Parts: sequence; structure tokens; C-alpha cells
Amino acid sequence: MKYALKDYQESAVYDLLVAMERARDEYEAAGEYQSVCLTAPTGAGKTVMATAVVERLFHGDPETGSPAIDGATVLWVTDDPSLNVQTLRKMYMASSRLDVGPQLVTIDGSFDAEMLPSGAVSFLNIQKLRRGSLYEQSGTDRRKWSLWDAISNTARHAGGRFIVVIDEAHRGTGNGSDRPTIINRIIGGDPSRGRVAVPMVWGITATPERFHQAMAAARKPSRVQRTVTVDVADVRFSGLVKDVIVLHNPQEGPAADTALTVEAVRTVRAYGARWAAYAAANDEAAPLPILVIQVKAKVSPKDLSDLVASLRESWSELTAEGIVHTFGDWDGVTHGHIPLANGAGVRYVEPHAIQDDDRVRVVLCKEAITTGWDCPRAEVLLSFRTARDATYIAQLLGRIVRTPLARRIDGDETLNTVAVFLPHFDESQVEVVASAFQDGAQSDDIGVSETTTALVTCPKNPEVSEEVWLAATKLPTYTRPAQRIRSNVTRLRKLAHLLAYDDVDQDAPAQANEVILGAMSSRIEALRATGDLQRAVRSATTVHTISTAHNLVTGQSKVTEGRAVRLDPRGVDREFRKAARLWPDQTADEYLARRHRDGMDLVAAKGEIVALTKNADAVPAVEAAAAVYVRELDRRYQRRVDSLPAARRAEYDELREQSASAEETRLILPIAITARPSEKASEDRHHLYASGDRALYPHLANGWEREILDAELAGPDLLGWYRNPPGGRRALRIPYANGSAQAVYPDFMFFHRSRDGELSVSIVDPHGTHFADAVEKLHALAGYAAEHGHLYARVDAVAKGADGRLVRLNLCRPDQRTAVLEVKQAEDIDAVFERCGSLYV
Repeated sequence: MKYALKDYQESAVYDLLVAMERARDEYEAAGEYQSVCLTAPTGAGKTVMATAVVERLFHGDPETGSPAIDGATVLWVTDDPSLNVQTLRKMYMASSRLDVGPQLVTIDGSFDAEMLPSGAVSFLNIQKLRRGSLYEQSGTDRRKWSLWDAISNTARHAGGRFIVVIDEAHRGTGNGSDRPTIINRIIGGDPSRGRVAVPMVWGITATPERFHQAMAAARKPSRVQRTVTVDVADVRFSGLVKDVIVLHNPQEGPAADTALTVEAVRTVRAYGARWAAYAAANDEAAPLPILVIQVKAKVSPKDLSDLVASLRESWSELTAEGIVHTFGDWDGVTHGHIPLANGAGVRYVEPHAIQDDDRVRVVLCKEAITTGWDCPRAEVLLSFRTARDATYIAQLLGRIVRTPLARRIDGDETLNTVAVFLPHFDESQVEVVASAFQDGAQSDDIGVSETTTALVTCPKNPEVSEEVWLAATKLPTYTRPAQRIRSNVTRLRKLAHLLAYDDVDQDAPAQANEVILGAMSSRIEALRATGDLQRAVRSATTVHTISTAHNLVTGQSKVTEGRAVRLDPRGVDREFRKAARLWPDQTADEYLARRHRDGMDLVAAKGEIVALTKNADAVPAVEAAAAVYVRELDRRYQRRVDSLPAARRAEYDELREQSASAEETRLILPIAITARPSEKASEDRHHLYASGDRALYPHLANGWEREILDAELAGPDLLGWYRNPPGGRRALRIPYANGSAQAVYPDFMFFHRSRDGELSVSIVDPHGTHFADAVEKLHALAGYAAEHGHLYARVDAVAKGADGRLVRLNLCRPDQRTAVLEVKQAEDIDAVFERCGSLYV
């Protein structure tokens, strides 16, 4: 793959391959028909995950050693030709092994074969199989084989190695009615015409209910169903989708079409300026944001002319080629050029081509891009739909939440938002759209981003000194452990190549190889010293036979020990290949090549690897050595990596997040964050980020938080404070345990000038003792204080005392930390605060 998969994507790919392997085994053993469903929300990267699955089916997995599936054949089915084009293009862009032509094939008029090509993905839209279509015909001068014949013959010949993918599987499979759809006929075959059912179906959808119903309703043949589900929270955590959608609408008076058009233009240009500044600071190409305008279903030529005129008047740099449309037809001219009143026109661009057309800055649409469209550059939506069209708007929102660089922007939180303008909605109707989006519409699961009707950008507070900022960026935080544990050998090699690529350490790959192969050599020499290696090699490369003599006269049998037969070189190679699969990232082949260069016989070297692999401690020992060196390289070069552009730093961050345990890392503070002002919000001074001339930070603070802030803000030695968010790379995260995905995010960090003139830092976390995880949170804070307490003046856990006043435990103090760590159940927490705590104010 050209793209490094996100943690949840890697986990889903692995689970899909396991599900498919089990499905193949069951079909081949018992003839049970199978279906596998990938359920993932919009923005999860379903096509990227599918590409990784296909790559590994066709070519194997070098990291895990899993072999390719000989004769694997994939038919990719949709009800939309444009979606097929887009998917093929995305697969080609994402894959390092799949090429257009030999392995990515569009079924067109030239296709006429008995079976679909093996080792390839064939893309088919169901319109080609409608009654009367050329593709339905067979045995004619024009076609020897129909597409129906090719599909059936492939299913008959390839069996469980033939996979039919139903993309957007909630569409086209019907609702269990007696009349089969074209997709149902592809899946179920047609016994009356000698067409067999497809053994393996793979559905890809955000809403799997209809697909599951169709699979369950198909009684001939019935199917074993398996599902792989991607969690919405994992997608949001990954940074592949925007964090916040800001909904704008008129507060009162008539619908202000022109005014909000001008405001939408101002907003998309502001995004462009922010992207340009970010890109210049980080030495990468700036995405060109797009304004999507959803017009009414029956828009008139005059309305279109007036809209384009408003756009051109408010955006002087906008060219005629910068405005395009995706209407299915216009005045009877399919996909045509739309003439305007002033003699100009709006050109048609197919939806899949918009993302890569740098001329496009405004897209006029109706419904053509509400499903399946992928254009991460679309960051502003202006919809002239009315309130009764809330579902269409909610669906379109799902298409514009993707992040342009496929990652969260840590440097400027405004770039993690999208803006939506709804001139024909009032405040209550906007809430309907927000709810529809967050709860997930029935036709498409798009509940991945937070929606708000107010947002303010807060840059760095100029009143906070650089000394405070420097101290804040040195605070240790921890990554979230990966769902699917990645080999430390693979992580080490990846880190070493990154360091070499970025000219941080050109020798890192060679050094990493020495660590890995050196650890293997050490294990082999240890076995050799005890004589275990020679015995293991003989055992692994020798077959012991048993002879049985049958006396035909007496009917008796006599068993005698046979000869010990040494494996021939081919037999040793087969054993080596089986052993090599247990070593990640082709490590066994690397070791073999080294031993051969050293003059060792290849057969003997293969025997060593086989013997080593049978030693239960060998692979874990090499993995442990690689993990130690990963940490060493990370610490050695952290400062130099921190100085790299954001795009390069992101690769190192993702590598850290692939570990099995939480790893220490840095706190990343952006140049600007977003806040949500409201009538209930407080505005306070001295926060690290602030807005407006008065340098105030708008935020919501509950009763405990308000008391703590009032006490800290009243102190004359306060230099600054930080409201810790509940996630993201700018959050201080303390895991419950090293391998736990759960963590505590302390509410506040305060920065003071101590009595000796030095800057001191304190963590303060209002702690509800009644929560189910109260003990785990306290233990996590105590463990963090034990490890990093020398960096802090206080690590305070705060609770309400019996008299209603706030009580604190400073976990930097060994006695209070010990008392906390001795707590075993939540009922005992209050007693510890009462016995050991002191009043907060």
C-alpha cells in the first residue's frame, strides 16, 4: 500500500481476511454459502481498506507472512458507473501493487470471455445486465459469452476464491421481496438457466441492515453471515474526518440568499488563506478548498444566472472555469454545458473528477453527489434546500466531512472544521439537521462529527509568555495503544526508513537490521552453546518412519522402528517457508541472505531458522529487542523530528500509535484552537488561547471547575492556564494502565511563578468519586505523578468534602500517593480524601 493504514483500518483488514479465510474453509468443507459485511461510517476509508484486502488476497502479506490466494477473483458491483470509476481510481492511487489493466479492469463492450480474469478486480455496474442489454447476449456474432455466463462459470470454477463485492450494499439488494433485483440474481444465480450461486459475497456499507435482510431472505441458497464493524469513535479519533461542522443560518427576517452567498464565499476564501499559511509553514502543497452549492431541485435559468453573478462579484479571482455543475441533465441535454443570461456558461464535470481538477472552486449540485462522492477539498456547503429536504442536506454533509490531507491538522484547529450555510432554515430547523447528522440518517451513517451553530477561533494568547509555552510543550503525555498490535520488528524498520528519508540518520536502516539480525544470532548461539541447536535442526529436518509387517498366514502384525530419513533440499525449503511466515517483515529471508553471504550452506542456514522458530522464546526475544531500539531511536531523535514539517511529523506520530502499549510522547499545541461561545459560557483571562482584543477564552465550566478557576485566577502568581481537551494530540492523556485504551484527561494545567522565581506547573483534576472508573482514574493520576512528579509542583485530585468544600490530594507527595494506590474500591475514596486531603482554598 502507498498509504499507511490507520490503526482501526489495519484491524478491520485483518478481521476481514480472517473472516474470508474461515468462509472459504467452510464453503470448501461443507458447501455452505457465505457473506461477509464491512460496516463502516462515511469517512472511514472503506475503499482504502478494501484495497488492502485485495492486495493481500492477490499478493500475500509480507508483514505477517500470509500467502496469496491462488486464483483469487473479485467482481466489484455497484449501481453507479461514476462510483465504479471513482473506486478504480482510488484503488490505483492507494495500492503499490494493483495496476489498471491487468488487475483493475472495467468491464466494457470488449469483454467477451468464458470467465472473469483471476488475480484481478473486475468493475461492473448493474445497468449492463438489464434486460435487452448487449452484455446479456451469448452465442451470437457479436458475443460468444454473456456476462451472466462469465459470472456463473467463474463461481463454478473458482468456488470460495471468487468474491463478489457489493459496494454501497444498502442499495440494490432489495428488501426481501419475491422479485429479485439484478444484484440478487448475481448473488443467487438462476438454476433454471444453469447459473450457479456465488459462494462468497462481500458487502460494503455504512448501514448494513438492508444487506443483512437480503442475505437472510435468500433461502436458496442460505448464507452464513459474518460482519466486521468499524466504530464511529475510531474514525473520528483517526483524523480522517473533520472534528466540527459549523451550521450558519439567518437569525430572523426573510431568507437572505445573496447575503449568505457572499458570506459562504468569504468563508471558503478564509479557508484558502489558512491552508496557504499552514502549507507555507510546513513546506507542503496547500489544498484548494471548494464551495459546494446545493440548488433547488427545479432551479430556473434566471436563478442560476443570478447565483453565478453573485459569486463572480464577491470573488474577483473566480474564473469561469472555476464554477462547474454536476446536474444529471439540463433542458434535455444530458451532462451539458449550462448557458447563462450574460452569454457565459457553467461546464459539467463528472463528480469523480472534481477532486483532481484544480480549476474547480465552486460546485453546483442537486443530488448527484449525496451518495458515494469523495472530495476532501469540499469544505463549505451552501444549501438552498428548504426544511423539508433536511435528509438530503444531512446526506450531503456526510460527503464533505473528510479532511483534505487525510489527517487532523494539529497546527490550526480551524482547519479541522467545515462550514454549512442554510439560508432557508430557522434555528429549530438547523437543530433538525444537526440531529440527523449526529444520530445518523437511515440511508447513510454519517454520525462522525460534532455539529455546532457557533464557533470562534482562538489564537495563541499574546499575554502568555513564551516561557509558559515552552514549559507546556515539554509536558509528557501518552499515545493510545493500537487495536491491532503491529510487530515491533516492522515498526523498527519503518522508523529507521523514516529517519533515513528525512535525513535525520542515514545509517538507521542498517543499524536497525543489525539489532534484529543480531538478536536472532544471539538466540541461535545460545542454543548452539547448549547443544540444543543441533538437536533441534536434526529434529526439524528428519522424518522418522515406522515399519509394520503383516503376516498374511497368521494375520498378525509386527511394528518395528523404521529409518531416520533426512529431508531433501526441497523438503527443508518447505519447512523454512512455513517457519518464515512466523517472522514479521521477511526477517527470516534477511537472516538467510546474511548467513549465505557469510559462506554458510543455504540448506544448513534454513535448518537453523526452522530450529530457531520452534524455540518458543525466539520470536518474542527478537520483538523485545526491536521494541527497546524503537524507544531508543525515538528518544534520541525526538527533538530533530519535532522540527520537521507537520506532514513528516504525522508519520512518526502514527508509528508511535501502532504500539501495543501506551508510549510517552510530547504535547502538541497548535497556533490556534476553536471554542464554542454560548450564553452559558464563561470568558476568562490568562488562558493559553484567547480571542478578541480583551484576550478572553470562552468556555463552559461546571460548579467544581468554576470554583477551582476562581481560586487560581485570584492568585497574583498565575502566569497562564490550559483547559485540557478530552482527546486529540493537544490533550494531556494519562492511560489507566500501560496497555489500556482507557485514559484520564485532567481538566486543568496551571502555570505559576514560584517563590524562588522559577516557573512551576500544576495539574488539577476535579474528581467525581462516585463514578465507576473513579479508582482507575485515581491510580492513573498517581502513577503519572510517580513517574513525572519532578516536573510538577502539584498533581491534584480534587473532590467535594462532607461539608461541601473542595478537598485536594497532591499526588506528588509520596504519602498521599501511597494512600491513593492502596484504595481498592470506590466506596473507600471519600475516606482517603477526608483522612489525607487538604482544603483546596
